[in-house]
Amino acid sequence: MTKMKRYMRGAMHSRTMWFSLAMMVFGAVEMYFPYLRDNIQPQYYGPIFMTIGVICGILRFLTKLPLDDK
Repeated sequence: MTKMKRYMRGAMHSRTMWFSLAMMVFGAVEMYFPYLRDNIQPQYYGPIFMTIGVICGILRFLTKLPLDDK
């Protein structure tokens, strides 16, 4: 199996990669649907981004193996 295939297979099992995908989808939804953008109050942006940062940190600590070893 090539290194790229091993890497992609490992990415499919990575919680961090799934979370990143979810953030990309949320960003696209927020960008293309102004209704959502208008309903999130600016005072919540800070806590939202802090929560994202905490989740990324937790996922990093849970990561034990490189993607191509999963």
